[in-house]
Parts: sequence; structure tokens; C-alpha cells
Amino acid sequence: MDEERTRTLPWETARRVLQAAAVKAHGRPGAYVTQDLVMKQANMADAEHFRTTAKYLEEQGWIAEADADYGVFAVTTSGIAEVTR
Repeated sequence: MDEERTRTLPWETARRVLQAAAVKAHGRPGAYVTQDLVMKQANMADAEHFRTTAKYLEEQGWIAEADADYGVFAVTTSGIAEVTR
């Protein structure tokens, strides 16, 4: 199993990715961000783990308009609200 997955609880990882996406979007809902910049901001190295996390965030309605591999996506209004509460 991936070492990062065993060290970090899933919600902690998801929150870290959502926070990174919100930072890269400058807190603006609907602003597009890229996987590379969000992964760097979230200090993630495993792209597959990132995609799994991004899929979860999309299922929660916190990111949207993602391309097939989450290379580009937008943070939603509810995603910004979730990360700032």
C-alpha cells in the first residue's frame, strides 16, 4: 500500500487538496486550477492518489468541471465554503 495513504487519513488528504485548490483559485468559486499546481501546493507526489481524492471531492460537490484525469478542474462555491469553515 502507498505510504502516503497509510500515513494520512482520507479526510485530511481531501481537505489538504481542497485547501490547495482554493488557494490556487484565489478563493474564487468557478476559477480553474491545474492538477500539477494543486499537487505541489498540497505537497502530494502520487498522481493516482490525487485523482482518487479529486474524485471524492467532485462527488461531494466541492470541485466541478473536471477533465477526465482531473488535470484541470474548478472549485465550487460549496468547496470554498467547506474549506473556509
